[in-house]
Amino acid sequence: MTVATASPGRTSRATASAATRTGEPGHVLAFAGLSVGLAAAATLTPVPAALVPFLLAFAPTVFALVFAWRERGGAVGGLLRTAITRPSRRAWYAVLALPFAWAFATIGLAIAAGEPTAGLFDKVFPAIFIVPAVVLLPAFGEEIAWRGYAADRLVRSMSPLAAALVLGVPWAAMHVFLQLPGQMNAGLEVWPTLVSLVGYSVILTWIYVGSGGSVLLTALVHAGLNAMSPLMAGIETDRAWVIRALVVAGIATVVAAGALFRRREAAHTEPASTP
Repeated sequence: MTVATASPGRTSRATASAATRTGEPGHVLAFAGLSVGLAAAATLTPVPAALVPFLLAFAPTVFALVFAWRERGGAVGGLLRTAITRPSRRAWYAVLALPFAWAFATIGLAIAAGEPTAGLFDKVFPAIFIVPAVVLLPAFGEEIAWRGYAADRLVRSMSPLAAALVLGVPWAAMHVFLQLPGQMNAGLEVWPTLVSLVGYSVILTWIYVGSGGSVLLTALVHAGLNAMSPLMAGIETDRAWVIRALVVAGIATVVAAGALFRRREAAHTEPASTP
């Protein structure tokens, strides 16, 4: 993973940076608390409902940049560079197919559950061309904040899976506010939102860490997940909401199980330490 370091010869800055890193988990929790508080304020005050999702995407980016600025040592530049950092291995580009697999799995399960196929894709056009453009920048904003800043710092003191679960809770809580009356997801069940967002957190953190700290890749996958909504627009809303969450949970479970397996394998193959 890419970690910003102080430049050679700047011992005072290096010392300050090291001191800041000791408080990183606390800073990340403060970042998460501010983000959830902002979500509450945005949805409980007279902010136009159409602007709330964008506020929830970009305000945490600002919080993350402020916390990175306080770290000094080039942390802000390092954070912003993650948005153009390509994966360490080209094989990681294969995860760009994940949103398509998720969408078609959801459609297949919906049909198996009794969804009529007539008119299933009537709402795809022209939304399939518009939605990807709308969701791209918010996806980058969220990933710079939640993966580039928050996850990057938590994995220095805990496993990526633990970091993903810790961050998944406040990230999911923010999205629950979008289900309040008058908001974009009003009336939908809450539990699929919680399951989906924690699952997304596991999947996107896995991609971020595995790709060598590429917000570029995680943001493209995040945008792809949002951009697939027109493909599923023909499914009855409540049914789609539940099935989408269950498919995400299944993918996240596979990712988590693979991570735990690799950790156990690494533990078994590690040479015994010498006294």
